[in-house]
Amino acid sequence: NTTNGGAGGVGVASTISGSSVVRAGGGGGGGFTAGTSAGGNGGGGGGRGGTVGVSGTANTGGGGGGGGYNGPSGSPQGGGSGGSGTVIVRYPTQFAAAPASPGATDCSPATPGYYTYRFNSTGSITLP
Repeated sequence: NTTNGGAGGVGVASTISGSSVVRAGGGGGGGFTAGTSAGGNGGGGGGRGGTVGVSGTANTGGGGGGGGYNGPSGSPQGGGSGGSGTVIVRYPTQFAAAPASPGATDCSPATPGYYTYRFNSTGSITLP
């Protein structure tokens, strides 16, 4: 008997940092025996029977997939980790630019009319 897990929810596409990125997709449910499932865009896929779920996409906040189960003689497997998140700070160029900020990626050239800074890890920013 093969049963697929449910598909993960579709994430939301955003161009706030200058290019389209899908964020916050749901992870797929774990499959039974040979079953599997797909994660939503920006999320992780579910585990095939007897395997660990796929982790969510880094820097998108996507959900991790559920772990699979390999029938009565097998054992359940763990789910995948959720994808790390990101913080984006964006404001109009009518204000002054922020000084160089540790941990920030300056996306401003890709977002005309805005100063845009993306953090994928620890960092700080001092706004003028």
